[in-house]
Amino acid sequence: MKTLIQKLPLDHQSSFVARTYRTPFFETPWHQHREIELLLVTEGGGTALIGDSLGEYHPGDVYLLGENLPHWFRKADAKAVNSAVVVHFTADFWGQAFLELPEMHAIKTLLAVAGQGLKLQGALRHRIARTLQALERQRGFEQLAGLLSSLHQISQSAEYAGLHQSPIPTYSTNDQAQIHAVLEYTMTHFREKVRLADVARLTHRSVSAFCQYFKRSTKKSYGHFLTEIRLAQACKLLSTTSLPITQICYESGFHNWANFSQHFRTHFGQSPSAYRRQYSLTPAPAGGESGREMPPAP
Repeated sequence: MKTLIQKLPLDHQSSFVARTYRTPFFETPWHQHREIELLLVTEGGGTALIGDSLGEYHPGDVYLLGENLPHWFRKADAKAVNSAVVVHFTADFWGQAFLELPEMHAIKTLLAVAGQGLKLQGALRHRIARTLQALERQRGFEQLAGLLSSLHQISQSAEYAGLHQSPIPTYSTNDQAQIHAVLEYTMTHFREKVRLADVARLTHRSVSAFCQYFKRSTKKSYGHFLTEIRLAQACKLLSTTSLPITQICYESGFHNWANFSQHFRTHFGQSPSAYRRQYSLTPAPAGGESGREMPPAP
C-alpha cells in the first residue's frame, strides 16, 4: 500500500516552509503527511476534523499537528474565501542530533505530544499568531529563530488542548480517497436521512464491511461520527441564532425530539436550552423560546 506523503515545496534558501494558503489553495481533502504543521487560520471558518476530533475553526485559531496526523479543514460556506498561514517542517530538518541537545528536551517532548494535535488557547494563541504572521515574511536565520521561539513558547505553556485520542494509522492513497468521500458525503447530507447502504457504496463495500472499515480507520463508528456532525450543527445554531430549539433539532438532522435530547444530554451533560443560555451569542426570541425543551421520552 502506498503511503501518503506530502512533499515540501522547498527552495534552496530554506529548510522548511512558511506561507499563506488561500482559496483555492486552502482547500485540501482529508489527508496526512510526515511533516509537522503549525497553522494559523486567518480567514473563514468551518469544521476541523483532526484525527478522531471534530470541532469548528475560526480566524485566529492556531493548531500544532504532529507527524501523520490526518486532518481536514472544511469550509462552512463553499463560496467563501478561507486562508491560513501554514508552517511545514519535519522533526529532523535541523538534524536529529540537534533534538538530542539538553536544551531541546522540552521541544522534543512537545513534538511527540503534537502527535495528538494541539489547539492553542489564551494568551499563548495570540502570541504565536503574531509570530506566525511575521514568520512568513522573514528569511534565513531570523525565520528559523522565529520557528524555534514559537515551539519553545508552546513547550513551556499549558495553554493548549489535546485533540486526537487514538493511535494513528498510516493510510494508503486509496484509503484517503475513500474516507474523504465518506466524510464529504456526510457533511453534505447529515440533515437528511442517511442510509448506510448509500455510504458503504462510496467505498465499494457491503454495509458490514464498511462499518468495520470506518471504525478501524477513524476509531469511531459511523453512527457516532454522524451524530457528532449533527450535534455540532445543533450547537452552532443554538449559540448563533434565535431559532426555536425544536426547529434546530430537525435542521440538525435529528428526526425526533427524544433522540436529539438524549444524544445532547449524553454528549454535553446538559439540555439544549441550558447550552443556549450558557453559550448563546444572540438574544432569545421575544416572548420566550417557542421551542422550549420537552421532557425526554421514558
